[in-house]
Order: sequence, then structure tokens, then C-alpha cells
Amino acid sequence: MDRAKLVVYLFGLYGLVTIGEAIRLALMAGFEPQLSVLFAGGFLISGVTVRTIYQGCYDEFALFRQRALAFWAVAVGVTGYVAGVLLQFL
Repeated sequence: MDRAKLVVYLFGLYGLVTIGEAIRLALMAGFEPQLSVLFAGGFLISGVTVRTIYQGCYDEFALFRQRALAFWAVAVGVTGYVAGVLLQFL
């Protein structure tokens, strides 16, 4: 799979996990204005992901094709974030 396409999917996963985390925090503490940043960030990232997948314009993410270090930084960061959020449920 192309690295640019994989990064787009990872960004989508990051957005969905961020929305889920905001919902979990809102259920625990009630809706606080600070949580709107998590909701908005998650929706924004997910929206960009959906638009990119729908239009198939992965050229905007060509940096990840050219720079392996940038790709691995995103891959490790998103994986760590998702694992950290999932470990909270154990």
C-alpha cells in the first residue's frame, strides 16, 4: 500500500479515536467547553480524511511518499495514541 494512502487512513483512525475520547470524557465529567476542542479536532481530521479518500487526491500527502522518517513518525504516534486511549478501558 502506498505510504500516503496509509497515512490518510491513520489520520482517519486518529480522528475517530479523538471523537470517541471526547465522548467518553463528556460522559464522565459532563460537557465542558474545553471538550469542544477535541470534538472539533476529531471532526476536522475525519472530514479531511473522508474528503481525501472520496476524491482520491493523495498528492497532498506526497511528503510521506518521499520521507520515510515522516511516515514512521506519524505511524508510531497514531499507534501510540490509539493504544493509550484503548488501555484506559482495561
